[in-house]
This record gives sequence, C-alpha cells and structure tokens, in this order.
Amino acid sequence: MKIEKLLSKRTHEIEWSGIRIMFALADEIPDVVNLGIGQPDFDTPEFIRDAAKQALDDGYTRYPPAKGFVDLRQAIARKLKRENNILAAPESDIYVAVGAMQVIFNTCLHLLNKGDEVIVIDPGYDYYSQIRLFGGVPVAVPARESNRFKVDPDDIEAAITDKTKLMIINSPSNPTGAIFDEEILRAIAQLAMEHDLIVLSDEPYEHILFDGHQHVSIGSFDGMSERTISAFTLSKSYAMTGWRVGYTVAPPAVIDEMEKLMEHMVSGVTAVAQRAALAAIEAPQDCVRDMVAIYDKRRRIVHEGLNAIDGIKCLKPESTFYAFPNISSFGLSSWKFAEYLVKEHKVAVVPGSIFGKAGEGHVRLSFAASIEQLKDGIARIQRGVEALKTYHRR
Repeated sequence: MKIEKLLSKRTHEIEWSGIRIMFALADEIPDVVNLGIGQPDFDTPEFIRDAAKQALDDGYTRYPPAKGFVDLRQAIARKLKRENNILAAPESDIYVAVGAMQVIFNTCLHLLNKGDEVIVIDPGYDYYSQIRLFGGVPVAVPARESNRFKVDPDDIEAAITDKTKLMIINSPSNPTGAIFDEEILRAIAQLAMEHDLIVLSDEPYEHILFDGHQHVSIGSFDGMSERTISAFTLSKSYAMTGWRVGYTVAPPAVIDEMEKLMEHMVSGVTAVAQRAALAAIEAPQDCVRDMVAIYDKRRRIVHEGLNAIDGIKCLKPESTFYAFPNISSFGLSSWKFAEYLVKEHKVAVVPGSIFGKAGEGHVRLSFAASIEQLKDGIARIQRGVEALKTYHRR
C-alpha cells in the first residue's frame, strides 16, 4: 500500500513554504551568510527567561486554561488599552494563541466557506495556503513600489465583490517594511463597514518602528471592534520566536470558537511560556527600545549599502527588520537571483515572488543579523552583481 494515495487532497495540495525551500538550500552550503531569516537574532531578555524558570519552580507544569491564564489576559487587556487604544474584556474578547500564526489559521478555519473571497495585500506575508486550505479564494490587491508599498484603498474597493468576506491587513508590513498610515487604515475600515466585511489585522511588528513613525491598530476605530480580529505576538518585539506565544482580540463569538477548537487541538499554550509572556508585557519596555535602536543602526547600513550597488534600488524601511530591494534590472526572476546568490556567492535572501506576484523583481533581506554579517552579506551581493554584469557583457 502506498499511503501517499490516502493522504487528504486538501492538505496534500498545499505547497511547501518557499522560504523554507530557500533555507533548506542554504543549509546545504557551508559558510553561507543568511540574510533571509525572519526572526530576531537577540536572545530573549534575561528577566523573561527568569520568569519562565520561576514558573517551573512554582509548579506551572499542568494543562493551562484553553484561552490563556486569566492574569495574562488581564495584562493583555491593559496593554491593548495603553498601546493600541483598544478596549477589550479579558473574559470574553482575548484569546492566547500559539503565536499569531494560530490566530491567522483559526480565523480562516472559523470564517471561510468554499468560494469565500479574501482580500490580501501584494506583496505581503503569505496567507494564501491558509486561505485555500479552508476553501477560500485569495484576491490580491497591489501595494505599489511607486507608492512606497502602501496600498491604495481605491484598489481594495475595486476588488470587493458579493463573495468577499474577509480582508487581511499586515501593517507594519512583512516583507516591505511599509506602514499603512491612519488615513489609509480609516479608509479600509470604512470599506469594511460599508460592505459588511471582517478585517484580520496582523500586527507582529507593531513595536519595530523607525523615524518617528507610529503604529495604528485598525481595531481601535469606532465601529470596528465588532468586525476586527487583531493578531499579535511576542515573537518579534521580545525575541521570543521559539516560545510560541501570541494573542488575539476579537468579537466574543470568534473567541468562543477559538477556545472550543483549542480543546481539540493543543489544549492551550504552554503554561511556562504564558508566565514568561506575562513578565514581558508587564515589565518596563526598555528591552524593546534597545533592540529597535540596534535594528535602526543596521537598517541604515543595509539601506546605504544596497543602494550603493549599481542596479539595485531600495526604499528605506519604515518598520520591521526587512529591506525589500528592487533587483529587476538584472533580468533574472527573483527566485533565480536568490538561487544564484546563495549557490555562487554564499549569501541567502528570500525571493520576492514568495510574497505575491507584485513581489517579483525584488528580494527580502533581513537585518536581524550582526553588523559584521550584514556588511559581509552586502559585499557578497555586490560581488555577485558584478559577476553577473561581467557575464552579460561577454
């Protein structure tokens, strides 16, 4: 018997992550400078690690409540009010998840029926697999480089049909580093209310902001709490990617569905990780500001270094720890360009096409790496570009 024939068609047809494929290729090559990894290179702050150790000593080794410890949800509610201008009831509106990824997965699971259309921003984080897994149809709306990768609400309106149910907004944006300002978000909110749509607001990079830019949560606007599912995580702000703790604020009916399914899936977020999350949220936020200051210094080095390479153009990121340079002048697809760099010059970046059709002609480069690694990586990219030009001149 070949078990492959018995696999669910629904999951078997989901494509492997392009990012993982590129990382697997990089892992096979010695001495690669990996500038593709989308996670902080810092250790989790010591006081957070200490809280986890204390939790073990205090006996937090049993099943936790399915939607999270009460005191953690209360702390999240205070944070949402303080930082996001969102009012949320801990007992009914907040759910602690296995990272923001579970919030995204559960949102698609609970909302989508076959044929429902979901508006996604292109280029943007890859939500396509989750949407298709539950029968949804992704509808890409371009965020143009000429507009600094900020979506035009008129383009969103043009994409809305009678089948549209959900809009997914990711600001600050992975991979572009763009921030959708309040005017754009208010226009999107107005469209959601006029067309009776749900908004999934994915906000993992809410704290990683530069040059005085401010993060605004669309769920804070009047009339939006009843139709917004906001996804947050501790992964990026506190260098806690491996802890797998996120949370959502959403209408109570959605929270109830998520809690119900949690009992059938993983029972709850690891108790020790939740205690660490509580410490992170409740403490002074100096550690976050310190990390952002370091990212900012790296950002300037990357932006200047990439723009100094003939043929590459790169907007200055407003947020996140990603640059999204334009490499279209070299005549290669983004996948071929990234593959060439890792194989021939031992520097790994992520093809822009992974983030949608509008991402073609770009690559994503992470500056969650040391300055030494960044300078080395950019030097390797420059050598690769020069070698390409020499080849084409022959």
